[in-house]
Amino acid sequence: MTPGEAATYVDVLGRKLAVSLEPDRRTIRQDEPLYLSFQVQLVAGEPLILIEGGDYRNHLGRPESYVLAAIDLERGRSLPIRDAGPQLGGVIGGRRLSVDRPFTKRLLLAQWVRFDGAGAHRIVIDKQLRCAVEPWTAESIRRPAAEIGVQVTTTLEVLPPAPEALGSVIDELGRRTLSSGDTVWREAEQALATIEDVRVISHYVRLRQHPGERSFVALKRLCRHGTDEALDALGQALADPAYRSYEIVVGLGTNPHARALELLWSFRRDEAPNIRLAVLQGVLKWRPADCSERMRMFLDDPDPGVREEARRLVEELEG
Repeated sequence: MTPGEAATYVDVLGRKLAVSLEPDRRTIRQDEPLYLSFQVQLVAGEPLILIEGGDYRNHLGRPESYVLAAIDLERGRSLPIRDAGPQLGGVIGGRRLSVDRPFTKRLLLAQWVRFDGAGAHRIVIDKQLRCAVEPWTAESIRRPAAEIGVQVTTTLEVLPPAPEALGSVIDELGRRTLSSGDTVWREAEQALATIEDVRVISHYVRLRQHPGERSFVALKRLCRHGTDEALDALGQALADPAYRSYEIVVGLGTNPHARALELLWSFRRDEAPNIRLAVLQGVLKWRPADCSERMRMFLDDPDPGVREEARRLVEELEG
């Protein structure tokens, strides 16, 4: 494989690497999601290990070791980068690089930035590459890795938003979430989740019908939408205890629908302590007029962890 003309070349551990950044499309609309492919290719030398991970457990699920900047070239300004919240690490692993096997990281641009105007934009990514020689073993993991900083750029033409065009994008992504290909459906779902449009809801309702991980992912996304369609789908699913995970019930506590609190409260006597805990925490987020009274009911919960959290939250609310 031959690196593109825009590749950045670096030397590390006696090898030459070519690093590049390529968007799926070079023209997009302001409200459309877009993936960028960050690629590291071994140009010359023996195979080596690229150390990746440990950086993606945050509110947005983005890999924080990739530092992105977006510059509005028309107005000469940098766009604000979204806050990903607390960083909780993630799994670290080694990826083998050889001349015929490059490493590609797919980056969802909307996890970093939202475009607020049309025109040409430059996207810049800085990354510290961490490299190690083979073999990649438990012992070699403990050795200091060779690090080298790289910077790659690409340019996008951003067009004004168009509701009809966005509808087509939503429908295509929704169709792809049903794909049998694991990478295909995951990429499509993550892109769909960045679109702030009620037309995504019907696709998540349909995805909820699929067994396994997809149904839980769909329910988690539906918690963000305060429409009748979204809440009805949540209610139907949560009637089955198998779908009552802590994460989903906590998410229900943030749902803006007027009936969401009623649905959340219906699980206050659930058999699972973590679900009762989620209800307690959700009530605090809602802060109804009788919030203190509701929370005090959990002071007699059979689980000591729930009782302690209820005590703490009641003190916080009334203190």
